[in-house]
Amino acid sequence: MKYLLIICVIFFSCTDDRSLDSDEFEVIPRFEANVFQTVYTAELINAGNDSIPIPNTIRDFVDIDFLNEQYNADYLESLEFKFLAENSINRPQTLDFIFFDIDDFETFRVTETIPSGSLTGPSIKTFSVELNPQQIDIITSSIRAEVFVNQPRAATNIGEMQIECIVEAGYFYPGE
Repeated sequence: MKYLLIICVIFFSCTDDRSLDSDEFEVIPRFEANVFQTVYTAELINAGNDSIPIPNTIRDFVDIDFLNEQYNADYLESLEFKFLAENSINRPQTLDFIFFDIDDFETFRVTETIPSGSLTGPSIKTFSVELNPQQIDIITSSIRAEVFVNQPRAATNIGEMQIECIVEAGYFYPGE
């Protein structure tokens, strides 16, 4: 029995002697990164009823200069933004995620309405936006993004809103 085991180990441990051809070698990594995560209370947006330039709006800035790197222009093959929103504010909230290039021109926009919820039963919404190759070419010129959350005019809201955005990027490195 011991000899049979040794013969099996030797037989299964044999390898092929061929060299690896790096011209046919491809690497296809996928990365996930948290773009932003925020929580705000209804009191904060209630205080923004007279906000300028857009009333009833909370505005935040996100540094996304990583999209503008040369390796993205050369190797980025897929890009998907995944959102998770939990709203216990008793009014629907509208999320706008807007990308801008170095000249402050809008390159891409995601707009989604998050239904109203309650303190005991928040509404939870997940959604994603997968970009096509033309959109990827355009968004890689972006250097910053702005997140706007707005609501219908009211100053009597209660609850809070939580939003998270994750970007999943897929790259293709062909053999050279």
